[in-house]
Amino acid sequence: MSTPKVLVTICCYNHGKYLNESVQSIIDQTYTNLDICIVDDGSDADQHIGRITKDLQQRDARIRVIALPKNIGKWHGLNEAIRTTDAVLCTSHDADDISLPDRIERQVTCLMKTQTLHNLCGFHHCWSEDDVAKIKRDYTSPTELQVVDPEIVSRAVMTGRSTPGINHYFTGQFETAGVSALFYRQIWEMGIRFNPPSAGIRTLVSEDSDFNFRVTALLSRTSILAEQPYCYRRNTSTNTELR
Repeated sequence: MSTPKVLVTICCYNHGKYLNESVQSIIDQTYTNLDICIVDDGSDADQHIGRITKDLQQRDARIRVIALPKNIGKWHGLNEAIRTTDAVLCTSHDADDISLPDRIERQVTCLMKTQTLHNLCGFHHCWSEDDVAKIKRDYTSPTELQVVDPEIVSRAVMTGRSTPGINHYFTGQFETAGVSALFYRQIWEMGIRFNPPSAGIRTLVSEDSDFNFRVTALLSRTSILAEQPYCYRRNTSTNTELR
């Protein structure tokens, strides 16, 4: 299997508490051809994001930093990271979450094997640090790749879009992490981007649900890695969109 470069964007707004551990989980990925871009979205000075990112860059030469002068929103950070990368594939990772060691490798494998353009994976809900520690400790990679085919994904997504009360990227009984979307940069280059909430053009509430819905609806080439190589911390927030 080829190993195209993958951009991993980590947008951070006031998550100094978790940032080091979060980025380390990307550094430790079994898939190594990465452009790791940390976007400091105007964090408060007391978060010491600059100091943390400097230490991380000294640890790993694949890391670069975009420091925005003020808080604009996660949507802007994602677009800026993609605009400045030479990677073939793009994904993201929240600054307070954990990617398990083979998350990116398995998503790239799934994307290639299904010959799709866009892939998401499942996740664990983590309500406490004990939950995070247990999942990291007990994680073992499945022997066989678990895949949901594009036709099934498209049907589920369109069903969710037409169902009153569902305002997120709906993938049926298997819940996916919107942030895990792995896609070809060419999709972004042809105009499917992360939209600001103030523009009034989002189809769904959050920037990743909106992006993922439009990719699936327009291209019908979305696969799902039906595994959970991602730890999503609950009761924290990586996004304080105001614009």
